[in-house]
Amino acid sequence: MKANTKSRATIGMAMLAVAFAVGLAPHAMAAPEVYAFDQSHTEIRFSWDHLGLSRQSGRFLDVAGEVTFDAEQPDQSRIDVRIPLKGLSTGVPALDDVLLKTPDYLNAAEHSEITFKSTSVTMTTAKTANVTGDLTFNGVTRPAMLSVVWNFAGEHPLSKINPTYAGVYAAGFSARTQILRSEFGITRSVPLVSDEIRITIEAELHRR
Repeated sequence: MKANTKSRATIGMAMLAVAFAVGLAPHAMAAPEVYAFDQSHTEIRFSWDHLGLSRQSGRFLDVAGEVTFDAEQPDQSRIDVRIPLKGLSTGVPALDDVLLKTPDYLNAAEHSEITFKSTSVTMTTAKTANVTGDLTFNGVTRPAMLSVVWNFAGEHPLSKINPTYAGVYAAGFSARTQILRSEFGITRSVPLVSDEIRITIEAELHRR
């Protein structure tokens, strides 16, 4: 009788161990997932002080690249972004031409895109992080840091009301940073037009 009781206890412990292992398996086996930018819902906006009169802004309409995101270990995530300069728009075509075409500014004929590649991710809260990386702008590469907010990751919110989105996994992030354009070789009109450029990013991505 005691042997049977001990045997049942052993079997019970074994089943509990298996159940515990199965419960942990999705987390243990979770792998980083690759997300591509949803260009219809991604915006990179930059702004500058104009003569102390106002703060003007423009945006980049094209964004390429990917984010490798690990929801279990966000600090292991990676960002690789390419911004074609041909997608720049300030809303003033004549200014766009000056910025894109002249050597004093972006000179898109020689430097056709801006890139950012992360080198480290440091979580500051469960949903925020400082992402450090190499920013290449006007042919110059310098370190830059993005303050990032993780807004969402999971099945697309519209899947609840639109079957087209069923099984579509999305992620959303907001970020901001600030650079000095003089550090990237663009000094024209400083300080009348500010050296400091503020950058804000709103990005939605779909899992590949």
